[in-house]
Amino acid sequence: MDRGTADTVFAKREGVVLRRIADEHLLIPIRHDVTDIQAIYAVMGVGVRIWELLDGRRTLNEIRDSIVERYAVSDEAAWADLCAFVDHLEERGLVERLP
Repeated sequence: MDRGTADTVFAKREGVVLRRIADEHLLIPIRHDVTDIQAIYAVMGVGVRIWELLDGRRTLNEIRDSIVERYAVSDEAAWADLCAFVDHLEERGLVERLP
């Protein structure tokens, strides 16, 4: 992701749900064929929090600030991890960039 996108807002795609099964959190696109295991995406640690914050209102900058406040991590590390995670979600069609 372009590092100049701190004001970009992302939202979860409609039809993608987060479910906790046993000790794992899974993003499951409910509009896909549920037997398609490739469509299911495991989320761990801070990824669960990021998913919760991708509400279509908060900017990436605000999400980064929330991560820094909640976890013992630098601004730079939080930004790099956030961008990588959101890129990954966007590539898989789980989130969308809002105008």
